[in-house]
Amino acid sequence: MAITPMDIRKKTFSTQRHGLSKTEVEEFIGELATEIENLRKERAQLTEKAEELTKHLKAYEDTEQLLKDTLLTAQKATNQLREEAKKEAQLLIDKARLEAERIKQEATRETRGVAEELRTLEAKRTAMSDEVAGIARTYLAMAERMSQRKPNAEAADSSERPGNKN
Repeated sequence: MAITPMDIRKKTFSTQRHGLSKTEVEEFIGELATEIENLRKERAQLTEKAEELTKHLKAYEDTEQLLKDTLLTAQKATNQLREEAKKEAQLLIDKARLEAERIKQEATRETRGVAEELRTLEAKRTAMSDEVAGIARTYLAMAERMSQRKPNAEAADSSERPGNKN
């Protein structure tokens, strides 16, 4: 059982011969009761403050846990975004490589087509050149024969031509 300041104030002692001074004992008991009363008040205040600090500590711990959870979630989200970005970048690179290969193959086909067309045109040019040279040789041969004919033969030739009335 706890002794209260009131218990101390009401405490009485039996008296004996040549006992203690009643006044001194009562004064001491009064001081003791006041001191205990002050200590109880201080203890109550400290208990109240400890409870308040405990509440604050709990709130800080909750906030700390929330921050840790948030940070962990943010890290996971960042890692996930980073991985997705890497995958997307790789897909874009792969797509670009495929497109580049397709363009390269198309350019190769077009180059081959142009080369084939150039060979065909070169063959046609050669054929036409040969044909023109052949025609030129024919006309040159005709011109040489005409220049070697006699003038009488020319007159005879011209009279024998159809549509001539001489």
